[in-house]
Amino acid sequence: MTAAPVPGTVRRRGDALRQAIFAAVFMQLQTVGYHNLTMDGVAATARTGKAALYRRWAGKDELVRDALREALPSPRDIELTGELRADVLASLRCIQDAFLSTHGTAFQIVSAEAGCQRGLVRDMVTEQVVAPCADLILEVLRAAAARGEVRPGAVTPMIARVGPALLVHQAITERAPVSDTYLHTVVDAIVLPLVQAQD
Repeated sequence: MTAAPVPGTVRRRGDALRQAIFAAVFMQLQTVGYHNLTMDGVAATARTGKAALYRRWAGKDELVRDALREALPSPRDIELTGELRADVLASLRCIQDAFLSTHGTAFQIVSAEAGCQRGLVRDMVTEQVVAPCADLILEVLRAAAARGEVRPGAVTPMIARVGPALLVHQAITERAPVSDTYLHTVVDAIVLPLVQAQD
């Protein structure tokens, strides 16, 4: 199933055309899903010719990767404050934002791909957002341990992955974006009690 062709094309170039194509990718993902997304459908939705797509991307995998790469939030943009709770929360909020990207498209596809051997969107979200955020939490824990706020034994990659893993699990099992309430519960009831130094 693909989108019905839109009569006529719109002449755009450079960034305007690129943004129109990426918007069309997410519209197609929302309406027909990744499996049924086609270059023809994206071109029709973007009101451009297929040649404009194939000049930039060899196929839909490359196109979807580029669209996601631009749409997903970057953990590199997180500004750490030096305050344990705030920095853990900011790191996990980046994962929450990833699932809400492009009006929930990323979340929808990750949920649909759960359990699949090959999940391009799921892998992109993991590689670009979830894993870097876990690395950032490890950095936050290391700094907090140096300040005496976190017990040294809690500064491990496994513990740093607890919060991100809970958010991903919640999103997939509940098939709904992670709420602010759940996000705060993970930080305050699980992560902080797990890592904080005892008085």
